[in-house]
Amino acid sequence: MELLTLVAGPSIFQNPALVSMIQGKLGTLIGRSSGYIEKLPAPVKKRLTALKGLQADYSQLELQFQEEILELEKKYLEKYRPLYNRRAEIVNGVSEPQQNELEKGRAAEEENGEPAATETAKEDEESTAASEKGVPEFWLTAMKNMIAVADLITSKDEEALKYLTDIRLSYLDVPGFRLEFEFRENDFFTDKVLTKSYFYQQQAGYGGDFIYDHAEGYDIHWNEGKDLTVKIETKRQRNKSMSP
Repeated sequence: MELLTLVAGPSIFQNPALVSMIQGKLGTLIGRSSGYIEKLPAPVKKRLTALKGLQADYSQLELQFQEEILELEKKYLEKYRPLYNRRAEIVNGVSEPQQNELEKGRAAEEENGEPAATETAKEDEESTAASEKGVPEFWLTAMKNMIAVADLITSKDEEALKYLTDIRLSYLDVPGFRLEFEFRENDFFTDKVLTKSYFYQQQAGYGGDFIYDHAEGYDIHWNEGKDLTVKIETKRQRNKSMSP
């Protein structure tokens, strides 16, 4: 399995434009004659033609709406980025949490009804922290807790995904986005960063929304015998004693 596909699913399902895309697909059913329209009186046919004109106006507004949403997403991605960078520092053990970060986190735990750690637990945490950096297998655990992704991850994938240190999103100059997967040194491949780009069609869909077109992956430089995309098939030898 290609590792990058594991994260692509959630990005699509969380996109608010998904509903519009489905509507656009349903819209392609228009024009498939059932004989109903042909039997309608001329005045009714004219009204249907007018409705198509309204739909065209709607599509133009919807496209403008999607373009503005995209620009808003780009704007807030830059606002999120310092938080993402700080998360990466803590997850990868570059630095420890600051007091204000801990206070905000504890307040969030209380608000969510999470049990507070006991003094004994805190002592155990401090002793463990002395020998272990960051948050082990953070990204693997996060993906395994996402319903749309969890079933795609095999035991072989897990061995490589344990080395995943960060996932970053950026937008392309054309409609689309890029995902970057950063790994620490591992036995599977020599690449430090793997990328995959997703492109939308240049022309808007029937409903005026962006339609997924294609994706461009990255050639992974696998170490010998470690290519996870290769399926190894074993052939059973015939029992010679049973041969005719």
